Amino acid sequence: MLNLSELENVHTDIETVHEVVQCLKARIDGFYIGIHILKNREGNYFYELSHCYRGADNAGPSVAMENRFTTVDEAARGALQSATMCYRRTDEGGSWLRNDSFVQ
Repeated sequence: MLNLSELENVHTDIETVHEVVQCLKARIDGFYIGIHILKNREGNYFYELSHCYRGADNAGPSVAMENRFTTVDEAARGALQSATMCYRRTDEGGSWLRNDSFVQ
């Protein structure tokens, strides 16, 4: 097991180090979304999505949604809920927006 807090002290400019514990890919109505499940030094899991959906009415993802989980399974479920929260199959004019901080 890596000691993430020790790794953060390798250089003074390093703010945080997260362990990627699982990489997933979900297909939503023919569009692929990458999902990273990460673990922080406190042992909590969180997710990062490759894309988010912006509806034609400019409805976007909720920034207030909890993104801290105790298990990998809970984090994966949270990621899928977040990815599909604003998506509507009948939404004409909506689009998937790339998350530029998502590294594949």
